[in-house]
Amino acid sequence: MSPPGPTIPERRPGRPRDARADEVILAAAGDVLAACGLAGFTVDAVASKAGVGKATIYRRWPTRAHLLLETAVLAAPEMPEVDTGSLREDLVLIMQGLRDKFVGTRAGRLLPAVMAEGAINPEMREAVAGYVRARRQGTSDSLQRAIDRGELPADTDAELLLDLLGGPVFMRGLFTGSPIDDALVARWVDIVLTGAGYHPTA
Repeated sequence: MSPPGPTIPERRPGRPRDARADEVILAAAGDVLAACGLAGFTVDAVASKAGVGKATIYRRWPTRAHLLLETAVLAAPEMPEVDTGSLREDLVLIMQGLRDKFVGTRAGRLLPAVMAEGAINPEMREAVAGYVRARRQGTSDSLQRAIDRGELPADTDAELLLDLLGGPVFMRGLFTGSPIDDALVARWVDIVLTGAGYHPTA
């Protein structure tokens, strides 16, 4: 058993949330998940590793599923907001960023376990769905700007395009392990945009 992590003070009712406590808990959660896997990932184990009470964790994450999801996805940095003025350039950069989350990061190693639990755990499935909706917003905004500029037809099904764009990353990143280089990212963006009736305005 690994030694407990640094102890942080319990938060009294009404006190502001302590960002330092969040960092300590998430670091402990990552250690527990890496060492024990899904079966050993419990709020009790994380609380013990972080040196806090379970109430401290539940004030921040309402369920084990929410804590597990954030443990995985926050292991990699957020993708920056992209607005180059060209839909194709936006999407290539966004998809490269998504690719980078899967390859060579702690998040990429943990996300398959999260997705697997989501397939059998409705609570986790709901948490994952909420995460995906929030993270798709930036790409959705890029698509809407392209529609406004006339690069895409006004009746474009943005949700379908989002699925088609992200699908290859998840297939290769989660299942086949096949390489995803920059040239491949650009190629699949071009294939999706051609099917969507893309017409660059510049």
